Amino acid sequence: MTRLFLRKENNKNNMAIIKDVELHWIKCDPENPVRYQGKLSNPAKWSVQIRTSDKAEKALWEKEYGMKMTADEQDGAIFWRTSLTTFAYRRGDDGNEDTTRLNKQVTTVLADLSAVDPKTIGNGSVGNVSFYVKADKSSRSLKGIQLTKLIKYDNTDDDEFEASDDFEVLDQEGNHLSEEDIY
Repeated sequence: MTRLFLRKENNKNNMAIIKDVELHWIKCDPENPVRYQGKLSNPAKWSVQIRTSDKAEKALWEKEYGMKMTADEQDGAIFWRTSLTTFAYRRGDDGNEDTTRLNKQVTTVLADLSAVDPKTIGNGSVGNVSFYVKADKSSRSLKGIQLTKLIKYDNTDDDEFEASDDFEVLDQEGNHLSEEDIY
């Protein structure tokens, strides 16, 4: 079972750590925060999905941190997942995201505290996740990830396609176009 730690920081927020949790969809590249559903109108965030297959642990996360857990299934096994996020940019005077004011980035380190490139962390890696949780448990903010088991993500584009001259270029009415028309 995952071990939980909660430390009182101030009257508004507590700092929490969940140890030995399974990590998926790590989006913590400081150069490339993600916008929810790809919409530019949504604020840029860094995020990680955490998972557990232990029902008691799921209940504990809900109770202690107010997490909303979603049941899912993979290879016939049930698990619960939730995401921890943090805003990439601070708000400006107008209340909107100010892309000139970057928030502190999410720390990503190995067990020995040496830095690791967040773009190399693959799904199924295991680690400790630190985050702030409001005293009323209404929201959480991702702070850092310490990896105890790194599954390295290799982002190479080794498609299995072979070159082919067998294709057609058509306009919307179905008329043949030359190859030059597509460029």
